[in-house]
Amino acid sequence: MKQNILIVDDDKDICSTLSKILSSKGYLSNIANNSDAAINEIKNTPIDLVLLDVWLEGSQKDGIELLKIIKKFNPNIPVILISGHANIDMAVKAIKLGAFYFIEKPFKSEKLFLIMDRALENAFLKNKYETYKENRENEEFIGNTTIVSNLKKKIKQVSATNARVLISGDSGTGKNLIAKMIHDQSNRSSKPFITINCALLDNKNFDKTFFGNFDSTKKDLGFIQKAGQGTIYLKEICDLDHFIQGKITNFLQKETYTLDLDDGQKNNFNTNIRFISSTNRNINDEIENKRLRKDLLYRLNVASIQVPSIKKRREDIPLIINNFLSKKNDDSFKKIKLSDEVYALLQTAEWPGNVTQIRNFVDWLYIFFKSSNKKIDVISANMIPNDILKEDNIDNSEEKNKSMMNLPIKDARKNFEKQYLISQVNRFGGNISKTANFIGMERSALHRKIKEIGIKK
Repeated sequence: MKQNILIVDDDKDICSTLSKILSSKGYLSNIANNSDAAINEIKNTPIDLVLLDVWLEGSQKDGIELLKIIKKFNPNIPVILISGHANIDMAVKAIKLGAFYFIEKPFKSEKLFLIMDRALENAFLKNKYETYKENRENEEFIGNTTIVSNLKKKIKQVSATNARVLISGDSGTGKNLIAKMIHDQSNRSSKPFITINCALLDNKNFDKTFFGNFDSTKKDLGFIQKAGQGTIYLKEICDLDHFIQGKITNFLQKETYTLDLDDGQKNNFNTNIRFISSTNRNINDEIENKRLRKDLLYRLNVASIQVPSIKKRREDIPLIINNFLSKKNDDSFKKIKLSDEVYALLQTAEWPGNVTQIRNFVDWLYIFFKSSNKKIDVISANMIPNDILKEDNIDNSEEKNKSMMNLPIKDARKNFEKQYLISQVNRFGGNISKTANFIGMERSALHRKIKEIGIKK
């Protein structure tokens, strides 16, 4: 996507010349000959960099005053000040107020473009830091089942738009990761990605936290200021206080907020921010019980993505485990390998915590086996303690084994066969063809056997 440069100068010839040069270099350019026109462009147009004349003769505000407004509105926009009558004091003041560079007229275009490249690169790196400081691991959504392939296609389709997205799914399924993927695949990928934990927002400080304190230092920037032209991810919207839901709804309806300028004037600025939200709750129940406002849902749920639980894609479990194992192995830990029987066993587990619980299981493996002095080449099923298996709801309890001992061999065989087939069908996500192929039966024969021993779908 082409970067948009705003040229602010009272000299129309200079503006025209710079605009033509910028176009030849592949930039988009907007021109403002006075402060009012510049503020209007900043309010309504996504701007990546500002070339700002200091004096602006005939304008209500000079370049220094305009710099303050730009930095209040969006501190992520780099500003290069230009002056034909510069002095050291003015340059120092401009830099303190947030200008990236101060350049004197006349200047060579090569020098200007070098400074612009540095300013844009600096802004890009700052935005990337804002994006990754909470999620430092470069993760991907692991899986090659049909349901995951369809999910990735939908993520790609949604990412190409600017539509607001609501992501639904159980805890631990990867909703946060998908929100990040949508941002990274969108045309806002070079801009900030800001995560807001909705449970941590409170009524008392909401305005300052969300919109920012415009009379304060950069340390008190609000989420809206930090996210300039980027993406805000509202994590678990059903945790929002009802009062805050109303405020966010009003903001999303207008997509503007008011900025108090130094001279006492108030201006409404467009935000140009994409919103992605998520929830692990049943939306219909939340609406019915009046814990979630309908009008907020309508504004956030323009496009929706449902993230499948692990039990709907059990075939991906070995891939997910191996992904976490490979990361541990890369970190100079003792290498751990699992036997085929362990993978098969883990595919039949319930995993109520989904991918997060699988990650915790891999972490446990390293905690448990790292300190072992024994040389272990491959971890087998009997090396995994029963409490771990019970935690995963794997059906191997002693009570069941004891009950089997009280059955005639014919009934015991039938009971074992039933449990075995249930585990294998679950392991392959209900896919009869793959289950039949693995256990060595014809598909039609497996259907008959399932019906014969009374396994319900």
